[in-house]
Amino acid sequence: MYLLYNLVVWIASPLLLLWAGYRSLRGRLPGLMERLGCYSLSPPQDHGPAVWFHGVSLGEMKVAAFLADELRLRVPGVRIILTASTRTGHDEARRRAASGDLALFPPLDYAWVCRRFLRRWKPDVVVVIETEMWPNLFREVKRSGASLLLVNGRISDRSLPRYLATRFFWRRVLAYPDRFLVQTGRDAERFASIGAPRPRVCVAGNLKFAIRPAASPLADALSTSIREARLGPVLVAGSTMPGEESVLLESFLALRQEFPNLWMLLAPRHPERCKSVAAEIRSAAIPLRLRSEWQPQQSIVPGIFLLDSTGELAALYQLANAAFIGGTLVPTGGHNILEPAHFACPTVIGPWMQNFREIAAQFLDAQAVIQVQNASELAPALRHLFLAPRDASQIGEAARDLLERQMSGLQPVLEELGNRLGSNSSAVPGAAVVSRPAAAGAGQWK
Repeated sequence: MYLLYNLVVWIASPLLLLWAGYRSLRGRLPGLMERLGCYSLSPPQDHGPAVWFHGVSLGEMKVAAFLADELRLRVPGVRIILTASTRTGHDEARRRAASGDLALFPPLDYAWVCRRFLRRWKPDVVVVIETEMWPNLFREVKRSGASLLLVNGRISDRSLPRYLATRFFWRRVLAYPDRFLVQTGRDAERFASIGAPRPRVCVAGNLKFAIRPAASPLADALSTSIREARLGPVLVAGSTMPGEESVLLESFLALRQEFPNLWMLLAPRHPERCKSVAAEIRSAAIPLRLRSEWQPQQSIVPGIFLLDSTGELAALYQLANAAFIGGTLVPTGGHNILEPAHFACPTVIGPWMQNFREIAAQFLDAQAVIQVQNASELAPALRHLFLAPRDASQIGEAARDLLERQMSGLQPVLEELGNRLGSNSSAVPGAAVVSRPAAAGAGQWK
């Protein structure tokens, strides 16, 4: 099957490379030369243990960087390599990389490119986050002598039929990982059903439960500005997708009649959409501030603050009296609802949560989130949270309590990494503990 896969890849290569070059020239495929195995950096001179963490985008890179931070505490001198496929993921990797770490774009799935990457950077362990399953990469990792772990594994409802239809092929690919540490029992069954050896599949829990948003100078500065301007209530709408901004603007205009000091922080999922979103806000005659243009000494007024940056959203939920999670009012599968839970922030979601089905079910069962069924229900749900701070506080606290009760998945991953690196990470104290941060601003506006 590998012969057939590589034959198809090579036949399609002229078109694939032309497409990649075109996207690169338009700025939509950054790092093409690195993806083809051409590096400006020199190979490492030290011979300490090296771990390569790979994820596709921002969410996966947050998990990878979190694991890298924890591993440094347990394995002194470990070299970390971070790769992400998207621009936002790569930006996060560069932001989170410590001195001596590498933040690169991953190799394209040509065997020779993968071999070049592995020979140059010499990882001892390769950690793939969620479902980044590349056939040639997996085989070349094992041929290089490195260990291969699939961590925080999950298979979505949308992806499962495609994997099942081609499981005759994936059975060969999934024979290479040494361990699959997956999020839920359902994910374990799905990986096994497409060919993962059952003895290697382990339910470790969801690492995203353990990731605490980092301290944020922007959050501190905005908190001060909000207080000085006497703004409130505050709504944070995160990871919004096309079609949702118009709903949020309609809700904002409706709510502003009752709450004249309403302030909304709006963060599109893909920053490249911010220009068109800003135009939509201006056409609605709503006061607008762009994150890229705002300085802490500048005042803010009731209106919308557009977060046209990456890596800053998670900590900003602490400002909110209520949050809305995007990707849930349109059929894109939903987004992470754990970040506002860290701050006990009452959260509203729409009906589309297929990619986070288990998490959404847990939060709904615990009455730790509000789910609306359509766009017309969004403004009334937010209005209720603004007018009933006791209800809002109960929902937020239920979310934070649920978050802290969940198995984070951290310790099994660290133990597996320690075993692969030949060190006993579980014997080293200091495993991450999710603390109870103060929910600055949540349910407190007057």
